Amino acid sequence: MDNSAITVVITPRDRYSGIISCIRNLYLCTEHPFVLKVIDLDYPASLRKQIVKELDQRDNAELLSYGLISPIQAMQKVRPLIDTPYVMFLDNDSNVTPNWLPPLLEIANSDSSIAVINPVTLEKEGVDKGAELRNHLFTNAVHTIDYQGEDYLIEHKSFRRSLPEELPQGIQDSEMFELHGVLFSTKALLDIELPDMVIREHIDIGIQLRQKGYKIVTQPDSVVIFDNLGTRMAWYDMKFFFFRWHPKYTEASSRLFEQRWGYRFYSEQAMYLWVFRRKVFLFSRWIYIPVNGANMAVRIATKLRSFIKPVWDPIKGVEEKASPAPLSMFSKAK
Repeated sequence: MDNSAITVVITPRDRYSGIISCIRNLYLCTEHPFVLKVIDLDYPASLRKQIVKELDQRDNAELLSYGLISPIQAMQKVRPLIDTPYVMFLDNDSNVTPNWLPPLLEIANSDSSIAVINPVTLEKEGVDKGAELRNHLFTNAVHTIDYQGEDYLIEHKSFRRSLPEELPQGIQDSEMFELHGVLFSTKALLDIELPDMVIREHIDIGIQLRQKGYKIVTQPDSVVIFDNLGTRMAWYDMKFFFFRWHPKYTEASSRLFEQRWGYRFYSEQAMYLWVFRRKVFLFSRWIYIPVNGANMAVRIATKLRSFIKPVWDPIKGVEEKASPAPLSMFSKAK
Protein backbone atom coordinates (compact mmCIF):
# COMPACT_ATOMS: atom_id res chain seq x y z
CA MET A 1 0.00 0.00 0.00
CA ASP A 2 1.66 3.20 -1.18
CA ASN A 3 0.49 5.37 1.71
CA SER A 4 1.63 2.99 4.46
CA ALA A 5 4.00 4.63 6.90
CA ILE A 6 4.60 1.53 8.98
CA THR A 7 5.44 -2.14 8.71
CA VAL A 8 4.28 -4.44 11.50
CA VAL A 9 6.50 -7.48 12.07
CA ILE A 10 5.02 -10.26 14.19
CA THR A 11 7.57 -12.72 15.59
CA PRO A 12 7.40 -15.57 18.11
CA ARG A 13 9.02 -14.72 21.42
CA ASP A 14 8.21 -17.46 23.91
CA ARG A 15 5.66 -19.57 22.04
CA TYR A 16 3.80 -20.25 18.81
CA SER A 17 0.24 -20.09 20.15
CA GLY A 18 -1.50 -16.75 20.04
CA ILE A 19 -0.47 -15.86 16.50
CA ILE A 20 -3.96 -16.07 15.00
CA SER A 21 -5.58 -13.88 17.66
CA CYS A 22 -2.59 -11.50 17.42
CA ILE A 23 -3.15 -11.06 13.66
CA ARG A 24 -6.91 -10.68 13.94
CA ASN A 25 -6.64 -8.23 16.81
CA LEU A 26 -4.09 -6.14 14.90
CA TYR A 27 -6.53 -5.64 12.03
CA LEU A 28 -9.41 -5.01 14.44
CA CYS A 29 -7.53 -2.26 16.30
CA THR A 30 -5.65 -0.59 13.42
CA GLU A 31 -7.34 1.88 11.08
CA HIS A 32 -4.14 3.40 9.69
CA PRO A 33 -2.69 1.63 6.61
CA PHE A 34 0.17 -0.74 7.36
CA VAL A 35 2.22 -3.56 5.86
CA LEU A 36 2.31 -6.85 7.77
CA LYS A 37 5.16 -9.34 7.81
CA VAL A 38 4.54 -12.47 9.87
CA ILE A 39 7.73 -14.36 10.72
CA ASP A 40 7.57 -18.15 10.72
CA LEU A 41 10.20 -19.60 13.04
CA ASP A 42 9.31 -23.24 12.39
CA TYR A 43 5.63 -23.03 13.24
CA PRO A 44 4.02 -26.50 13.33
CA ALA A 45 2.36 -27.42 10.04
CA SER A 46 -1.18 -27.23 11.41
CA LEU A 47 -0.68 -23.75 12.79
CA ARG A 48 1.19 -22.55 9.73
CA LYS A 49 -1.76 -23.64 7.61
CA GLN A 50 -4.05 -21.46 9.73
CA ILE A 51 -1.67 -18.49 9.37
CA VAL A 52 -1.57 -18.85 5.59
CA LYS A 53 -5.37 -19.01 5.46
CA GLU A 54 -5.61 -15.90 7.63
CA LEU A 55 -3.13 -13.91 5.56
CA ASP A 56 -4.65 -14.97 2.24
CA GLN A 57 -7.59 -12.75 3.18
CA ARG A 58 -5.33 -9.69 3.34
CA ASP A 59 -3.72 -7.71 0.53
CA ASN A 60 -1.02 -6.16 2.72
CA ALA A 61 0.47 -9.22 4.44
CA GLU A 62 3.07 -11.90 3.81
CA LEU A 63 4.54 -14.87 5.66
CA LEU A 64 8.33 -15.15 5.82
CA SER A 65 9.72 -18.54 6.85
CA TYR A 66 13.19 -18.56 8.43
CA GLY A 67 13.27 -21.89 10.28
CA LEU A 68 14.08 -22.47 13.94
CA ILE A 69 16.19 -19.45 14.86
CA SER A 70 16.09 -16.88 17.65
CA PRO A 71 13.86 -13.79 17.51
CA ILE A 72 16.86 -11.46 17.14
CA GLN A 73 18.18 -13.54 14.21
CA ALA A 74 14.76 -13.18 12.59
CA MET A 75 14.98 -9.44 13.20
CA GLN A 76 18.35 -9.41 11.41
CA LYS A 77 16.83 -11.18 8.40
CA VAL A 78 13.71 -9.05 8.07
CA ARG A 79 15.41 -5.68 8.62
CA PRO A 80 16.62 -5.24 4.99
CA LEU A 81 13.08 -5.91 3.73
CA ILE A 82 11.47 -2.99 5.54
CA ASP A 83 10.77 -0.06 3.20
CA THR A 84 8.43 2.05 5.34
CA PRO A 85 9.62 4.93 7.58
CA TYR A 86 8.62 3.04 10.73
CA VAL A 87 8.41 -0.55 11.88
CA MET A 88 6.51 -2.03 14.81
CA PHE A 89 7.97 -5.23 16.22
CA LEU A 90 5.18 -7.16 17.92
CA ASP A 91 5.53 -10.49 19.70
CA ASN A 92 2.88 -13.03 18.83
CA ASP A 93 1.82 -13.33 22.48
CA SER A 94 1.12 -9.58 22.63
CA ASN A 95 -1.94 -7.68 21.48
CA VAL A 96 -2.34 -4.05 20.54
CA THR A 97 -5.33 -2.11 21.86
CA PRO A 98 -7.71 0.32 20.08
CA ASN A 99 -6.02 3.54 18.84
CA TRP A 100 -2.56 2.18 19.61
CA LEU A 101 -0.87 3.51 16.47
CA PRO A 102 -1.77 7.24 16.06
CA PRO A 103 -0.11 8.33 19.35
CA LEU A 104 3.09 6.52 18.35
CA LEU A 105 3.22 8.01 14.86
CA GLU A 106 2.43 11.48 16.17
CA ILE A 107 5.50 11.40 18.41
CA ALA A 108 7.67 9.73 15.76
CA ASN A 109 6.83 12.42 13.19
CA SER A 110 7.44 15.24 15.65
CA ASP A 111 11.18 14.65 16.14
CA SER A 112 13.54 12.91 13.71
CA SER A 113 15.98 12.15 16.52
CA ILE A 114 13.50 9.76 18.16
CA ALA A 115 14.54 6.21 17.28
CA VAL A 116 12.25 4.14 19.49
CA ILE A 117 8.82 4.71 20.97
CA ASN A 118 7.55 2.35 23.65
CA PRO A 119 3.85 1.91 24.16
CA VAL A 120 3.05 1.05 27.76
CA THR A 121 3.23 -2.73 28.03
CA LEU A 122 0.74 -4.27 30.43
CA GLU A 123 0.93 -7.93 31.35
CA LYS A 124 -1.80 -10.44 32.02
CA GLU A 125 -1.53 -12.26 35.32
CA GLY A 126 0.32 -15.49 34.79
CA VAL A 127 3.61 -16.81 36.05
CA ASP A 128 3.31 -15.06 39.41
CA LYS A 129 0.43 -13.69 41.45
CA GLY A 130 -0.75 -10.13 40.93
CA ALA A 131 -3.48 -7.96 39.45
CA GLU A 132 -5.28 -9.20 36.37
CA LEU A 133 -3.59 -6.40 34.41
CA ARG A 134 -0.52 -4.55 35.65
CA ASN A 135 2.48 -2.74 34.26
CA HIS A 136 5.20 -4.81 32.69
CA LEU A 137 7.18 -2.01 31.05
CA PHE A 138 6.80 1.74 31.37
CA THR A 139 10.38 3.04 31.17
CA ASN A 140 13.65 1.30 31.93
CA ALA A 141 17.25 2.35 32.49
CA VAL A 142 20.73 0.99 33.09
CA HIS A 143 21.93 1.39 36.67
CA THR A 144 25.28 0.46 38.19
CA ILE A 145 26.44 -0.90 41.53
CA ASP A 146 30.00 -1.21 42.84
CA TYR A 147 30.97 -4.49 44.49
CA GLN A 148 34.55 -4.94 45.68
CA GLY A 149 35.84 -2.35 43.24
CA GLU A 150 34.03 -3.68 40.18
CA ASP A 151 31.04 -2.07 38.48
CA TYR A 152 28.05 -4.31 37.81
CA LEU A 153 25.02 -3.35 35.76
CA ILE A 154 21.36 -3.61 36.76
CA GLU A 155 18.29 -3.05 34.59
CA HIS A 156 15.92 -0.72 36.41
CA LYS A 157 12.24 -0.85 35.44
CA SER A 158 10.13 2.03 36.68
CA PHE A 159 6.66 1.34 38.09
CA ARG A 160 7.18 -2.41 37.74
CA ARG A 161 3.91 -4.25 38.39
CA SER A 162 2.03 -1.04 39.14
CA LEU A 163 -1.64 -0.86 38.25
CA PRO A 164 -2.41 0.97 34.98
CA GLU A 165 -4.07 3.88 36.78
CA GLU A 166 -0.92 4.45 38.85
CA LEU A 167 1.27 5.22 35.82
CA PRO A 168 2.23 8.84 35.00
CA GLN A 169 0.77 10.54 31.94
CA GLY A 170 2.70 12.32 29.22
CA ILE A 171 5.73 11.37 27.14
CA GLN A 172 8.57 9.88 29.19
CA ASP A 173 12.26 9.47 28.39
CA SER A 174 13.63 5.94 28.53
CA GLU A 175 16.99 4.29 27.95
CA MET A 176 15.79 1.09 26.33
CA PHE A 177 12.70 -0.91 25.42
CA GLU A 178 11.41 -4.46 25.23
CA LEU A 179 10.35 -6.32 22.14
CA HIS A 180 6.86 -7.28 23.28
CA GLY A 181 5.72 -4.36 21.16
CA VAL A 182 7.91 -1.40 20.16
CA LEU A 183 8.03 1.10 17.29
CA PHE A 184 11.35 1.83 15.57
CA SER A 185 12.38 4.49 13.12
CA THR A 186 13.59 2.39 10.19
CA LYS A 187 16.44 4.83 9.61
CA ALA A 188 17.69 4.33 13.15
CA LEU A 189 17.18 0.56 12.95
CA LEU A 190 19.43 0.43 9.88
CA ASP A 191 22.04 2.52 11.68
CA ILE A 192 22.89 -0.01 14.41
CA GLU A 193 24.13 -3.55 14.96
CA LEU A 194 21.66 -6.21 16.00
CA PRO A 195 23.69 -8.33 18.44
CA ASP A 196 23.11 -12.08 18.35
CA MET A 197 21.59 -12.31 21.83
CA VAL A 198 18.50 -13.79 23.44
CA ILE A 199 18.91 -11.64 26.57
CA ARG A 200 20.40 -8.14 27.01
CA GLU A 201 19.84 -7.33 23.31
CA HIS A 202 17.40 -4.53 24.12
CA ILE A 203 19.97 -3.01 26.49
CA ASP A 204 22.75 -3.30 23.91
CA ILE A 205 20.60 -1.68 21.21
CA GLY A 206 19.52 1.07 23.60
CA ILE A 207 23.15 1.92 24.37
CA GLN A 208 24.02 2.00 20.66
CA LEU A 209 21.12 4.30 19.82
CA ARG A 210 21.88 6.75 22.62
CA GLN A 211 25.55 6.81 21.66
CA LYS A 212 24.50 7.89 18.17
CA GLY A 213 22.38 10.72 19.57
CA TYR A 214 18.99 9.07 19.15
CA LYS A 215 16.19 9.28 21.72
CA ILE A 216 14.03 6.54 23.22
CA VAL A 217 10.67 7.54 24.69
CA THR A 218 7.52 6.00 26.15
CA GLN A 219 4.06 7.07 24.97
CA PRO A 220 1.46 6.24 27.68
CA ASP A 221 -1.43 6.90 25.28
CA SER A 222 -0.57 3.69 23.43
CA VAL A 223 -1.00 0.33 25.16
CA VAL A 224 0.09 -3.20 24.32
CA ILE A 225 -0.97 -6.19 26.43
CA PHE A 226 1.17 -9.29 26.54
CA ASP A 227 0.26 -12.69 27.93
CA ASN A 228 2.66 -13.33 30.79
CA LEU A 229 2.40 -17.09 30.33
CA GLY A 230 -1.10 -17.04 31.75
CA THR A 231 -2.47 -19.03 28.82
CA ARG A 232 -1.59 -22.72 28.86
CA MET A 233 0.97 -23.65 26.23
CA ALA A 234 0.68 -26.48 23.72
CA TRP A 235 3.49 -29.01 23.41
CA TYR A 236 4.92 -27.26 20.36
CA ASP A 237 5.07 -24.04 22.41
CA MET A 238 7.20 -25.82 24.99
CA LYS A 239 9.56 -26.89 22.22
CA PHE A 240 10.12 -23.30 21.11
CA PHE A 241 10.40 -21.90 24.64
CA PHE A 242 13.04 -24.44 25.68
CA PHE A 243 14.96 -23.77 22.46
CA ARG A 244 14.82 -19.99 22.78
CA TRP A 245 15.78 -19.96 26.48
CA HIS A 246 18.40 -22.73 26.34
CA PRO A 247 21.37 -22.07 28.69
CA LYS A 248 23.83 -22.16 25.79
CA TYR A 249 22.05 -19.10 24.33
CA THR A 250 21.40 -17.17 27.52
CA GLU A 251 24.92 -17.61 28.85
CA ALA A 252 26.47 -16.86 25.45
CA SER A 253 24.40 -13.66 25.35
CA SER A 254 25.79 -12.57 28.71
CA ARG A 255 29.36 -13.19 27.57
CA LEU A 256 28.80 -11.34 24.30
CA PHE A 257 27.43 -8.30 26.15
CA GLU A 258 30.54 -8.34 28.37
CA GLN A 259 32.81 -8.50 25.34
CA ARG A 260 31.02 -5.61 23.65
CA TRP A 261 30.73 -3.24 26.62
CA GLY A 262 33.10 -4.45 29.33
CA TYR A 263 30.57 -4.91 32.14
CA ARG A 264 28.88 -7.84 33.83
CA PHE A 265 25.29 -7.90 35.04
CA TYR A 266 24.76 -8.19 38.76
CA SER A 267 21.56 -10.13 38.14
CA GLU A 268 22.96 -12.70 35.68
CA GLN A 269 22.39 -15.73 37.92
CA ALA A 270 18.98 -14.40 38.92
CA MET A 271 18.13 -14.28 35.20
CA TYR A 272 18.96 -17.96 34.81
CA LEU A 273 16.82 -18.71 37.85
CA TRP A 274 13.99 -16.73 36.22
CA VAL A 275 14.26 -18.97 33.14
CA PHE A 276 14.20 -22.07 35.36
CA ARG A 277 11.11 -20.81 37.17
CA ARG A 278 9.32 -20.21 33.89
CA LYS A 279 10.11 -23.68 32.65
CA VAL A 280 8.68 -25.22 35.82
CA PHE A 281 5.57 -23.04 35.50
CA LEU A 282 5.06 -23.93 31.84
CA PHE A 283 5.44 -27.66 32.42
CA SER A 284 3.04 -27.50 35.38
CA ARG A 285 0.47 -25.67 33.27
CA TRP A 286 1.02 -28.08 30.38
CA ILE A 287 -0.10 -30.98 32.61
CA TYR A 288 -3.19 -28.91 33.50
CA ILE A 289 -2.18 -27.77 36.96
CA PRO A 290 -4.13 -24.52 37.65
CA VAL A 291 -2.20 -21.23 37.77
CA ASN A 292 -2.18 -21.08 41.59
CA GLY A 293 -0.91 -24.66 41.78
CA ALA A 294 1.70 -23.97 39.11
CA ASN A 295 2.94 -20.98 41.10
CA MET A 296 3.20 -23.20 44.19
CA ALA A 297 5.24 -25.72 42.19
CA VAL A 298 7.49 -22.86 41.08
CA ARG A 299 8.08 -21.75 44.68
CA ILE A 300 8.96 -25.28 45.81
CA ALA A 301 11.24 -25.96 42.84
CA THR A 302 12.93 -22.57 43.24
CA LYS A 303 13.72 -23.23 46.91
CA LEU A 304 15.21 -26.62 46.05
CA ARG A 305 17.29 -25.23 43.20
CA SER A 306 18.47 -22.26 45.24
CA PHE A 307 19.53 -24.59 48.04
CA ILE A 308 21.61 -26.67 45.63
CA LYS A 309 22.79 -23.72 43.52
CA PRO A 310 22.45 -20.43 45.45
CA VAL A 311 22.04 -17.24 43.44
CA TRP A 312 24.95 -14.84 43.87
CA ASP A 313 23.45 -11.76 45.55
CA PRO A 314 25.88 -10.29 48.09
CA ILE A 315 24.32 -6.80 48.34
CA LYS A 316 21.05 -6.52 50.23
CA GLY A 317 18.68 -3.99 48.72
CA VAL A 318 20.80 -3.75 45.59
CA GLU A 319 18.07 -2.02 43.54
CA GLU A 320 17.83 0.85 46.02
CA LYS A 321 21.61 1.20 46.31
CA ALA A 322 22.31 1.21 42.56
CA SER A 323 22.66 4.51 40.72
CA PRO A 324 22.13 5.60 37.08
CA ALA A 325 24.91 4.53 34.74
CA PRO A 326 26.15 7.47 32.62
CA LEU A 327 26.37 6.80 28.90
CA SER A 328 30.06 7.71 29.04
CA MET A 329 30.68 4.40 30.85
CA PHE A 330 30.04 2.48 27.66
CA SER A 331 33.13 3.31 25.68
CA LYS A 332 34.48 -0.22 25.55
CA ALA A 333 32.46 -1.50 22.61
CA LYS A 334 34.54 -3.73 20.37
